[in-house]
Amino acid sequence: MLATLTNSVFILTVLACVAAAHWLQELLTPLMVAVFALILIDSLALQVARLLPKFPSWLQVGIAFAIITLVMVGAGVLVVHGAPRFAASLLDAVSQAQSIGYQVSSSLNLPRGARFESLDLKPYVSGMLLGVRQLATNLLLVVIYLGFLLASRRTFDHKVSRLFPTTNGREHAERVFRRVRAGTESYIALQAFKGVLLGAVFFAVMKVFGLENAVFLAFLVFLASFIPILGPAAAVVVPVLLALAQFGFGWRPILTFVSLQAAVIAIDSVLLPRLQGERLDVDPVVVLVSLTFWSLIFGIIGAIFSTILTVVVIAIASETPRLRWLAIVLSKRGEAVPA
Repeated sequence: MLATLTNSVFILTVLACVAAAHWLQELLTPLMVAVFALILIDSLALQVARLLPKFPSWLQVGIAFAIITLVMVGAGVLVVHGAPRFAASLLDAVSQAQSIGYQVSSSLNLPRGARFESLDLKPYVSGMLLGVRQLATNLLLVVIYLGFLLASRRTFDHKVSRLFPTTNGREHAERVFRRVRAGTESYIALQAFKGVLLGAVFFAVMKVFGLENAVFLAFLVFLASFIPILGPAAAVVVPVLLALAQFGFGWRPILTFVSLQAAVIAIDSVLLPRLQGERLDVDPVVVLVSLTFWSLIFGIIGAIFSTILTVVVIAIASETPRLRWLAIVLSKRGEAVPA
């Protein structure tokens, strides 16, 4: 009875934490991004230390912080300046696609309820653009959080020693942190590599076919590459819609779709799995479920970070005896054990 009561309290506590995270998502989302950015800064600082070993550690961290900050600020500026024109083009593209769909459905004599004119895509497009714009506006808050995290990182070791006074407790906390950092670095590095490749290919294809807003679209493709399964598919659909709006139904939209889909298959389905190998031990079904779960809690940021958040859950659960079953269920090989 005591074990049942303990497990029930534990499950209720987890559910309460999930509900609180959803309720406080506006506060927690930029903080979460800042924490992941801090992990990237530590990783980048190690690379700077290898290239510039004579520099003091504070300067190495400062260089890494400057690089990450410039990237985030540049992304925010690009979204603020490019989003309005891109939004207008995309809404025109959706109207054009619906017009073509209406013509096709009318020629096939489909029932009125099944025709494309009954499907209004503009709210979905507006919601997507609003999410991207909100992501850009939150970047300033992320940079502020990141600055405070860097300022307080000197006291991390002292806080860990106070939180875990025993040697076993500190070793357990260090193992969890190492697993989280290793999974974060591996996943973000691979996804960023994939995003850069897809963005470059998409930019080249869009320039060849004369599509407008190629730079902004390439940036969106880079972001979409972090969203598993749905991200690459959406990255192909948007340029094709814009090609339909700009050139009408003809050979350019068709060749645009074929070229971009071939690039997605080659990079996302062939190249990336070979590079990734077994380093990211997450079940494919869990990837899909986690995409929905984290999106409901943190919105578009949850979709982008869904896989890495699941990796963090696996890392923590595998080091916690009470939660080891969860790590086994979520892992691909079902062998999640302490490192």
